[in-house]
Amino acid sequence: MEKREVSGRGEPIPSILKKSQKHRSGDLVDKSTKIRREKNGFKKGDVNIPLPQGCTPLMYACQQANYKSVVDILNKETLTSVLSCKISRHIDEFNILSAAQNGCRGGGRGTKELLIIDSVAGQLVKRNRRNFSAAWIDYKKAFDSVPHSWLLRVLELYKIDGAVRDFLEVCMGQWSTILCLQGERLTTGADDRIRIRRGIFQGDCLSPLWFCLSLNPLSTLLERSGTGFQFRRGGTKVSHLLYMDDLKLLAPNPARLMELLKITTEFSGSIRMQLGVDKCAVVHVDRGQVTQSAEISLELSNFKTLSEAESYRYLGMSQCIGVQEVDMKQAVCEVFFGRLTKVLRSYLSGANKVRAYNGWVMPTLLYTFGVLRWTQTELDALDRRVRTTMTCHRMHHPKSSVMRLYIPRKCGGRGLLSAKSMHNREVCSLRAYFETRRESAMHGEVIVCDKGLTPLSLAKEEWRRPVVLSTSNRETVWMEKELHGRFYKALHAPHVDVKASVQWLRFGDLFGETEGFVCTIQDQVVKTNNYRKHILKDGTPDFCRACRHPGESLRHVLSGCSALANTEYLHRHNQVAKILHQELALMYCLLEQRVPYYQYTPAPVLERDGVRLYWDRPIATDRTILANKPDIVVMDRAQSRVFLVDITIPHDENLVKAETEKKRKYLDLAHEIVDMWGVDSTEIIPIVISANGLIPVSLAHHLRQLGIRDGSLAARMQKAVLLDSARIVRRFLSLQP
Repeated sequence: MEKREVSGRGEPIPSILKKSQKHRSGDLVDKSTKIRREKNGFKKGDVNIPLPQGCTPLMYACQQANYKSVVDILNKETLTSVLSCKISRHIDEFNILSAAQNGCRGGGRGTKELLIIDSVAGQLVKRNRRNFSAAWIDYKKAFDSVPHSWLLRVLELYKIDGAVRDFLEVCMGQWSTILCLQGERLTTGADDRIRIRRGIFQGDCLSPLWFCLSLNPLSTLLERSGTGFQFRRGGTKVSHLLYMDDLKLLAPNPARLMELLKITTEFSGSIRMQLGVDKCAVVHVDRGQVTQSAEISLELSNFKTLSEAESYRYLGMSQCIGVQEVDMKQAVCEVFFGRLTKVLRSYLSGANKVRAYNGWVMPTLLYTFGVLRWTQTELDALDRRVRTTMTCHRMHHPKSSVMRLYIPRKCGGRGLLSAKSMHNREVCSLRAYFETRRESAMHGEVIVCDKGLTPLSLAKEEWRRPVVLSTSNRETVWMEKELHGRFYKALHAPHVDVKASVQWLRFGDLFGETEGFVCTIQDQVVKTNNYRKHILKDGTPDFCRACRHPGESLRHVLSGCSALANTEYLHRHNQVAKILHQELALMYCLLEQRVPYYQYTPAPVLERDGVRLYWDRPIATDRTILANKPDIVVMDRAQSRVFLVDITIPHDENLVKAETEKKRKYLDLAHEIVDMWGVDSTEIIPIVISANGLIPVSLAHHLRQLGIRDGSLAARMQKAVLLDSARIVRRFLSLQP
């Protein structure tokens, strides 16, 4: 959809500027009073503002009219923000901007607001079989063609501060560009710069507001014409709807429409702006039916008259009498699922695919919510088809938790937006907004007349509010599930660091297929023999296919199978140990550069400057100690201390137990090392991460004890655990049951 949001009113102001906006605005006005126009620019001693020095490359285009001049201004955002805020305060104070113009209205709902008003008018015409005429007006390159003389004149008409006017006039006088073709200037004279006398910038804070102000006199003329469409007998007449330069004229009959068109064309001609006649259209309705009549001719400008089978695209919606809901739904769904397929087929990571879905795919639907009538059944079907498409691309298991899919990633979910929730939230928000605008004459008419004409049903006092599931509601449903809820309960245990445990979801770079499989494991819906016997109930014997012991649960596969202990579990353990060993070696300058952990082969002993680093070596002691082989030993002679580091990857429920056992296991060895090596202290550092990637609260403390301040280390170890756990499950399922 082309237009979804209200254009800027100076909101994106840097935070440092917000604190001193009042003072800086005053300084700007004070300095602007010193500005005097001279032939070649600013007078010496005046305020120094960087002026546009543009370069316009000529690109080959189909039509000469499509050439545009592009002027690049550095650091103009701050300046235009200050000016926009000052002009906005003046406009709001004196209520200058017309109610029909919704392009630069702070706090407005942009094009949706106008589309809802227009939908009510169209439905009233159809339902009550009324006469109606409308015209869609399109300006030819509106932003690029508005004359500078009119822009300055409109500031004077609305009594904008004189210092601001002078400042803008001087700046506009310096706008210029040069033409280049294939990197070479077309003119080489002394003054080869082309002065720009028409057009306004796009993308800064001031230009949209200034442009709306330039068309505001047209709204005043149309409103004073005394004609327009009445929503009810004796009600307010609405002559037009305007979003930036997208204008729609409303009239009760063709004769009245001609009056409005005449006002529009005369005004446009007086300010030297041209209408894009090939993009303009009119429609005439007689007793609720579209009628064919002669094309409207105004000063040799022919506007096309729509038939019943034709439509006009206004503000992103196909219209005739009103919005064509069936066609729009079909078109939007095609775009929606086309984009979804492109995202899922891309090589983005799983997290970035979800971000692309939320930021690029979902907005195609979001724009229609509140304007088109979507039933709850249709929305459920949309969400279901999204999940099915994700399943086809192996990003979501059909038996995985649906609620978790729509929970934010910072809470342990997948972060996907639900079409149903977004629709219900948007409808409630739009309805609440219209209630706040009840005092407006036009909005008041719409509220009174909307008796089920739009999804908002503004006239119904006993309106049934659609259900909007919050994150806490979804978490409750997730927790109450017998299988899915086990991971949720483990994640929110008091000894688990929730923020660190979901790092792989928020900032990880796992492929979408891998992320989906990891979530399948965490949701415990992998088809093990235990799952098939007790959940699917297909009569499969519940014996482990590797060790032949009873109870092939997912917990058994990940961390309890004796047949995998010395192979798969050891490999996973060593992958984590390699990451930590390399980090310690780099910290103590025992290595010069980092290599990927899966390519790293730790040396049994590394030593330099009184620091010795052992890898998987037994410690010879004076007396017999069974537990004498920690994974990593760090001996720092300078600090007179030793660290005994041991890594374990238990199941989720055994995090605390595993950490306690590791500390108790090496207690005798720690005392013996103090006596043998003559150090002041020996600390036992258990590094514990669960097979599902849960990180205990104590891990950050243990890493700080080792002197490691890199916050990404835990995330890298967590990723290694998750990847190897997924590999273990895949290899296990490939065995014959």
